[in-house]
This record gives sequence, structure tokens and C-alpha cells, in this order.
Amino acid sequence: MVSLLKWASGTDIPCSAILPLAACTILVALCLYLNFRPPGRIHRIVKIGLVAPFEGRYRYAGYDVIYAVRMALRQVNAGGGVGGYGVELIAYDDGAEPVMAVEQARKLALDPQVVAAIGHFREETTMAAAGSYVYASLPLIAPGVLDPALTSAAHPLFRMGPDASVLANEIFTCVEQLCPVSQAALLTDGGPLGIALQEQAKVHGVTLRPVASPADDDWLAQVLDADVAAVLCDTTPVEAGEVAAALRAVGWGGTLVGGPELAASDFTAVAGQAAQGAIFVTPWFFPGPTINDDVDAFIRDYRQASGGLPPGPLAIPAYEATWVVLEALERQHAWPGEPGRAGVAAALSDVRRRGLLGEITFAADRSWNTASLHCVKVTVTSR
Repeated sequence: MVSLLKWASGTDIPCSAILPLAACTILVALCLYLNFRPPGRIHRIVKIGLVAPFEGRYRYAGYDVIYAVRMALRQVNAGGGVGGYGVELIAYDDGAEPVMAVEQARKLALDPQVVAAIGHFREETTMAAAGSYVYASLPLIAPGVLDPALTSAAHPLFRMGPDASVLANEIFTCVEQLCPVSQAALLTDGGPLGIALQEQAKVHGVTLRPVASPADDDWLAQVLDADVAAVLCDTTPVEAGEVAAALRAVGWGGTLVGGPELAASDFTAVAGQAAQGAIFVTPWFFPGPTINDDVDAFIRDYRQASGGLPPGPLAIPAYEATWVVLEALERQHAWPGEPGRAGVAAALSDVRRRGLLGEITFAADRSWNTASLHCVKVTVTSR
């Protein structure tokens, strides 16, 4: 049977001389049948790439997203694929390391069957690898990347959400509603959200003092001396957890506020009870059983695919990003010619995907600026 399948896919494997002539005749006839399958059956493939951290500190992100991406591909292939093409996944681990991210992006680019990619789910790795996608004209859907530079030039990179400025504005709107302040501290590692928060603070009439890094030896003393009721935090989930724990340990009773990084399980795992009451803003809601029937079905299917694990905050964005690519492929199928990167990139600009996150469309800057933003207050359950 192995020889038969290899022969059917086009590899030149002659019948063994020891087979009876009649058996060879039957094999040839069956191979010919398999090569000329009825229209509508999947017999050609295209590939979608996925790059995420599957090892290292952020491995939870990789395993959160891969089950969701596989779900979407199983669903489309069960329905006959896209225009007669089966869609396969090729996934690489970047370990949340920028150098490895570049290497893995180049690997994807070398495979001509890869027509689009999804990744890398970290700001630093996505931006490091961006040039490789641009050079190869390989479209990339990037969830969770806030840096405006991602989509600042004419290249096939698409942001699965708004940029840092939009998110920072919503963070201050959320603060005004839940814990209004005229002064707040900012702890930042120098990322795009921290820069945008400083710009938006002026718009909202909030003084940011101090502005410090969690790496500073005296950041805690600076915050306590300022006697602020809110601390804005633009750091990694682990650092944010350490900040929350340190503040609560000295009796600080204010509100910690941040962006999507505080949605990560690492934040609450490190902070423990100190995460209670923290606020974060994200373009993707937490998948829970009381939202709607479609989300309930997603959770059920995800648990089945993952062996019982619940979906985390990146699961639905990854699932919807995959369907955005699939719908772009469907649009390109209506055009003459084989599916290709340029056609998919052009089609992505016109996609109107209505799914679990609402309607996803890309603006002229290739950002999803109309994404609904959700203000979430952290509740820590006792064990």
C-alpha cells in the first residue's frame, strides 16, 4: 500500500518484478483512477505557515494557538478545501527569540506552497521577522503586535487588531470610568504601548509621574513616593506579575492597569492574589460559556482537539486569523491562475470576515482598527 500511494502521488515507483502480472495490472488501473479523481475532491494543496513559541517561557502561547489553527483547517478541508485545494499547516517554533524568529520566517519563505503565515504572537519576534516576510512577499497576519511600524510601509503585513495608539486611548477611557485619576505612574520596558500611553496621557489630561522601568532598582520607591492610585504597566506578563506582587507586598492599594499582556496566564500565575482587581484592555474577549452559542461550540471543539485543555486568550484570535486567510484564498480562487502570495495579499485587503470576534476588515494601513476593545477586571479565584 505504501508503494501504491507513492506512485499515485506521482513518484516513479515501478511494480516489483516479483508481483504477478495480474496484480500489477490492478495496481496500475487503481493508480490511474486515483490520479483522475472526480471534480470537487481535494487533490492539490496550499500551505499556511504558523510561527509561535512552542518552547521556552512563552510556550503557553504556542499551544494555545496551534489547536485553534488546526481546528479551522480541519473544518475547511472537511468541506472540500478551498477551490479544490486542500490546506495544510506548517508550524515552526521560534522560542520567543528574535534570532530564531527570523530563521523560521525564512524557512517558510523558501516553501513555494506557503501562501500566507500567522505569527509570531510576541512583539519583539514579529518585528524582528517582519523583513523576511516583506522580502519574500509572503503575507503575514500578526495578532497582538502593537508597533505602528508593522504596517507603516507598502508590504503584505496585516495587524489582527488596532495599533498601540488606539489601545492606549481605550486604556485611559477605561481608567476614567473605573478608577479616575489625574496622576498615574508608568512602568514600561520601552515598548510601543508605553510610548503610546505617554502620548495619550496628554490627550486625557493625566500626568504620568514617575515613568520608570521595572529593571530600575528604585522603581518601587519611585511609585510609593509619588503616592499614585493607578500604575500603568507595559511589560511582559511575568514582569507585570512581579510588579503587582511587589506593590501589594508593601501595602499599595491602587489599581494596576495594562494591555493584552495582562491577559496571559503568566501574569496571574506570578502575581497570585496580587492580581486581584487589575484592569487590562484587549481586542479579544476571553472565551467563556456565557457569551453565545458559537463561542460555546468553539470551546467544546477546542477542548476535543486539545485533549481537554480550555482555550486561552490567544485561541480565538488565532482561529479567526486562520479563517481570514482561508477567506482570502477563497476570494483569490475566483481569479484566474494558481493561488499565490501576491493574490492572497491583495485579497486580504478586501476580506470581510464575520466570525467569533465580529466583522474583521483591514483598513488602508492593514490594521483591524474596528476591533471591539474589551476592558477586563481580573478576578482571582481561591484554590
